[in-house]
Amino acid sequence: MVRDCSGLAVQDLGAPTDALWMRLSKRADDPVISLLADRGKLFVLFDRGDYLQCAFAILKGSAEELRRRGIEGFRANIVEIAPFLHDRVAELRDWDDVKILTVKVNRLRQWYRPGLVCIGDAAHAMSPVAGIGINLAIQDTVAAANILVEPFRTGKVSASDLAKIRRRRAFPTHVTQWLQDLIRKQVGRGVGKSGTTQPPWPVRLLERTTLPCRLGTRFVGVGIRPEYVKTPDLSAAHTSTPQWTGKRKRFS
Repeated sequence: MVRDCSGLAVQDLGAPTDALWMRLSKRADDPVISLLADRGKLFVLFDRGDYLQCAFAILKGSAEELRRRGIEGFRANIVEIAPFLHDRVAELRDWDDVKILTVKVNRLRQWYRPGLVCIGDAAHAMSPVAGIGINLAIQDTVAAANILVEPFRTGKVSASDLAKIRRRRAFPTHVTQWLQDLIRKQVGRGVGKSGTTQPPWPVRLLERTTLPCRLGTRFVGVGIRPEYVKTPDLSAAHTSTPQWTGKRKRFS
């Protein structure tokens, strides 16, 4: 809504799939699996400690057709790709237990107007790949705070101050969206197609070697450009030019 009212132009990067989100109970003997791809189906599992958060990828716009087939058919689809869940799919009693995630991937060409700056999802709707949209949103927040704290304290916030936020955060946003799209194309290549699909080469590489695994972990956990909180020296607030303590705390 803010985007529409502001008139800021949106660049749509496209998202060919949506996701059906659900929650299933977890057991101690469950296999350690994060992604299953077979017979044109893609199933992702997130270990939440005492339960499994699951995502079933579907072609965009096909959710209503699945609903018409009934919840029993959807349960069968899950069991076909994840047989170890055969005695738990009944936890999905009806479609109220399955949420549709409409995937949008886009970004603003310009993040600001005088008096307004967009960050996080407002500036760039991220793909759900790797679940790192929240990471970038928090990093945007830290960068914005670091950039705007002095203008706010002096009472003079200009459009050039707002432009600095985009200049700092646009690069990690673009690179992350590019990498997410690369992974999505590799992982989702078989969605909606018949035949067995083996895990894509990036996944196989991450499983077999140490360095790519570390790089992948850093990409998910830290990101392309981590941000650090700059703590102002409040004891110098009475001076015309407040000093910085230099203390930093990384947010990722």
